[in-house]
Amino acid sequence: MVFTLARDADAVVVVTVHGPLTPDDRPVLCRAVEDQLRRHAARRVVVDFGPGELGPTEVSAALRIDHICAARDAACAVVTGDRDRLRLVVPDDAPPGQRLVVASDLAAALTGDP
Repeated sequence: MVFTLARDADAVVVVTVHGPLTPDDRPVLCRAVEDQLRRHAARRVVVDFGPGELGPTEVSAALRIDHICAARDAACAVVTGDRDRLRLVVPDDAPPGQRLVVASDLAAALTGDP
């Protein structure tokens, strides 16, 4: 598997992606996040893609995970060194608290402050 999940006592799930995702990895990742939200009532999900460039599969996974989180009233944040690419596809008109946070480091993603 190319990702790991960690959960803390505050119901925050951190997903660390290890290397590029393949199209076959995307649904597995999204199901794992959805399972965490359903079974463990996570209130925030942070997906850490690391410092590299995001490909179409990573962008698609980030948007799908954001959609899954929004459906469960959970906050979603993405850590990436390729913030500009992701921000091109993130709608700016989402209400505060429902907007995908795109952060350059894990600490900012955990607080929701890009």
